Amino acid sequence: MKIDTESQDVNVHGDFETSEFAIGDIAFIVDMFADKVYSHKERAVIRELSCNAHDSHILAGTTDVPFNVHLPTQLEPNFTIRDYGSGLTDSEIRNIFAGIGISTKRDSNEVIGCFGIGSLSPYSLTDSFTVRSYKDGVCRTYTCYRDKERKPVVALLTELATDEDNGLEVSLTVEDRVWEFEKEAINVFKFWEGTLPNINNDSVVEQCKEQREKYVFEGDDFGLTPSWGSMKAIMGNISYAIPDELDQFNTNGYLKFNLGELNFDTARENLTMDDKTKAAIGAKFEIVKDKLATEASQQIKDEPSLFKRATLANKLQGGNLGKFIKADLSEYELPQTSEEFTYFKRSWRSTDKSTSTRVPVGEKIEYYTHKDRMQTRIRDYIKDSDQLTMVILSEEQIKECKIDRDVLLDLDDLPKLQRASFTSAGSTVKTFVFNADGRYKASDYWDQTELTIDGSEIIYVEICRWEPVNGEIVGGVYGLKNNLQKLKEAGLEVPTVVVGLKTAFTKTKQFKNGNFIRIDDYIKRELIANAPKVCYEFDRDTFKSLSVLNSVIDCEEVAELIDLISLEGKSEISHWLNRLNIETETKRDSLLQDSMEEFYQKYEMLTCLSDWDVRCHKEVIARHINGTVKEDDNDNG
Repeated sequence: MKIDTESQDVNVHGDFETSEFAIGDIAFIVDMFADKVYSHKERAVIRELSCNAHDSHILAGTTDVPFNVHLPTQLEPNFTIRDYGSGLTDSEIRNIFAGIGISTKRDSNEVIGCFGIGSLSPYSLTDSFTVRSYKDGVCRTYTCYRDKERKPVVALLTELATDEDNGLEVSLTVEDRVWEFEKEAINVFKFWEGTLPNINNDSVVEQCKEQREKYVFEGDDFGLTPSWGSMKAIMGNISYAIPDELDQFNTNGYLKFNLGELNFDTARENLTMDDKTKAAIGAKFEIVKDKLATEASQQIKDEPSLFKRATLANKLQGGNLGKFIKADLSEYELPQTSEEFTYFKRSWRSTDKSTSTRVPVGEKIEYYTHKDRMQTRIRDYIKDSDQLTMVILSEEQIKECKIDRDVLLDLDDLPKLQRASFTSAGSTVKTFVFNADGRYKASDYWDQTELTIDGSEIIYVEICRWEPVNGEIVGGVYGLKNNLQKLKEAGLEVPTVVVGLKTAFTKTKQFKNGNFIRIDDYIKRELIANAPKVCYEFDRDTFKSLSVLNSVIDCEEVAELIDLISLEGKSEISHWLNRLNIETETKRDSLLQDSMEEFYQKYEMLTCLSDWDVRCHKEVIARHINGTVKEDDNDNG
């Protein structure tokens, strides 16, 4: 991306002694740019490497091909980006990954990069990472690391023939940062334009899609919702907060800008509030304002039915957005009914029954075909529904007001009344059970059920608006799903049934008399019960490398080290106990760490090799450590 630089003519008169600008401690400068610049380090690594991949595809003419993003998991704790651009030569690799401020992208507004520091971003999380360049049938593998003086070094490890497509792969190990990378990946990719990358995490993909779909009103250069909030400026697939003093909408939305229209700070985290940027933002707001009426009318007209047109018109004129749409949208209202219909509305404290001839549209409205003798079931159903309106229409009224048939619900499908006592053992209560196969909305993760209270232990999570509350482990429906999976992988017996109880029920006598246990308390109890007698404190990255070595080579020294951790057998349980600050009688032991350090001091060459190098050169390494290559090696490299 082109950046604003001003050249100036300087006339020097006289014979003066001059000194050229010099750069001092390179290690300090790398620390400053790679570590001190970014306030959100995981986000920075994802953003900078993804932008580099995006630029590579533009320069190579492969924009229709997605690049690959591997977010870390518990079993594979590495973050990797593989693009399918042109790849880099040996000299380009060394210039880019061992230099500062080196960029070939400052003369074009077709690409995002410009500062020449994005390649240093991995150093904000690690002291070493791996780069593979696939270029014209050759794969070169490099390790990038900080030497003992903390200067960046690029070392060529291997140079092999390959039939893989050209491109670049950057990979770094990020142990214990799974959740952080998931969260920040959503931040980075929710505004991504063009071909989306292939991401290995379905939850991240779904949440990005959900974020993009919430903008009910979109044009070529804007996206808006009726909700109050703050606007974002999107430029080059990166979002920047528009400061309050420049935000003319104060609604949840975004404005799009062409590359080069705005200036931003070195970290690419905030806009630079110079005259150029302020003027561009102000001008864009005025352009969008002029478009809103025309765009709104056209978008409404494009809807396939009168009901859908009325629904969209209601959304667009609601909230803070409506006052900026200078168009009369009343023509899209639904026709009134000739006779009054009945509707039920749940407020914060009560259920109100009313009549009207104007059918409401909007969120949290359900439409039902009228049936006799259903009022009790209606009131029982709506009392547990936050701010819901139930509209009851006759067949004639449905035809009059043009309600779409596919939105009509059947009153017979409402839950039947439960008349169980709240004090007797063996009573039942209507509640919800957690379904880990949920997809998009938080409500999708809960299935309605009847819970029998008979004295047996019931594991529960308190929910409000379908999200878990008052928990230090669960952290929302996505957190509940992910953490249960992680605990299962750690070897803990996780509950197969977790019920969701609304806050009101937790205050009842039935709850107090029942055998309920919060899921946080259950997990803590099970972790304590399964706490190992001995917990080896060790560097997990080093042990992972040792495990890879053990998977391909028979070596008595390596096997003995692996046996140490297998004797303990519950390292992940220990990890969770530490994470939750749970005190146990587990004995802390540094034996494994000390032994690993001795091993790698003895075979120091191994510290320069990646896991991939170990697999590729196992014969040479086996000879070096007095081992043999395993015959039953199923590793595919």
